Amino acid sequence: MPYCENCGLEISSTAKFCKNCGAAQSNVSIPLSASAPTSTPPQPVQPVAPAPLAPQATPVQAPPPIVSGENVLGVLVLRKPKSLGRYDSFTGVVTNQRMIFAQMTSDMVKQAVQMARDQAKAEGKGFLGQWSDQLKVSFNFAQRYFSMPPSVILTETPGNFAVDNNVTSEVKIKSKDIMSNGQVYRSEFEMEIHSSQGKYEFTMDERDDYIKLLKQVYGERVKMPFGYFSRSVKINF
Repeated sequence: MPYCENCGLEISSTAKFCKNCGAAQSNVSIPLSASAPTSTPPQPVQPVAPAPLAPQATPVQAPPPIVSGENVLGVLVLRKPKSLGRYDSFTGVVTNQRMIFAQMTSDMVKQAVQMARDQAKAEGKGFLGQWSDQLKVSFNFAQRYFSMPPSVILTETPGNFAVDNNVTSEVKIKSKDIMSNGQVYRSEFEMEIHSSQGKYEFTMDERDDYIKLLKQVYGERVKMPFGYFSRSVKINF
């Protein structure tokens, strides 16, 4: 029902004037409680989930270096005999896992020999003295392998190779005297390495520390000449 616009009394929907106060009626008022349209309460805004981001590529990282636990225990200055008294020079780098045979290239040999000759001549030494100094230079040259990783030593020159300790069945040592003018000038060892990878023959200076190093690694597989005595220390076997 409409109501008077002036006094609020309920009136007829066709009334021109209010019967209570006489006020003219221009519009029809509809009570909110009866006919006012019910407004729909505002709905809460639902949050819109953000679109998933494209997966980011995981940066590729180099794997950490593998620590092999391989350590250089010592070095042997070796000579591989050839024809007419010639030989190839090697350094036997003995580790707790293998023996690496590092070849001295011709350039390395020339450098070592020239250094020895120059030093020997400067000291007034003859041929034998020069030869002795050459051997010393080779030994000093081999000491640098103590500061190099075994993997680097193995790839230093194309002629380098290695024999694993666990496949070496025997290291056979023989003693040989080198004569000069009917007298023993020096003694050297002939070494044969027997393994499943093959047989290898080298000569080296007769040094007690060489034998101790070999025995440290190969133990009873090192075979010395029967009743052998070194020049200064008896080798127990």
